Amino acid sequence: MGFLLMISRKMQLEERKNNLEFQMTTLNSKISDLTSYASILAQDSVSLSDIASLPPSLFSQGMLDLTNSHLQAQQIAQMQFGQAMSAGLFGQGDNIFVQQITQQKMYENARKQIQKQLQARMNEEEKSIKAQQTRLQAQIDLTQNELDKVSQQAGKDAENAVCGFGLRG
Repeated sequence: MGFLLMISRKMQLEERKNNLEFQMTTLNSKISDLTSYASILAQDSVSLSDIASLPPSLFSQGMLDLTNSHLQAQQIAQMQFGQAMSAGLFGQGDNIFVQQITQQKMYENARKQIQKQLQARMNEEEKSIKAQQTRLQAQIDLTQNELDKVSQQAGKDAENAVCGFGLRG
């Protein structure tokens, strides 16, 4: 009877271990996707090929983030440029080209700041996932240890059962 209980417990533990390993694989995939997305965010400018290479799991979030960062950077640059104009940094006769370059630099600086915020968010998410991985790995290790013990006990119980029926010499 103990043999059947050990086999049943072994099957439960194997199922638990498989589920935990699947969760670990899912977390590894998330880390990989976050790393890919973070590398796209780290670039000075984002091209269409960069957008196309967004991981599928983060595509909609990535598009939203990139669109929002563009719009926010535009608003910040317009506000800063308006403040510069009202402060008299640019006169009526100043070169339009210089004004456009100044506004473009303001946009780029604002976008870089927003990207840093997005990267910080990605880093926090990555830390959270790595903490989950650590907890999962501890559970996997505990499950594997118990599985080893149950397997040994099932082997001993099977050996005893065989001896009990006189099948062993």
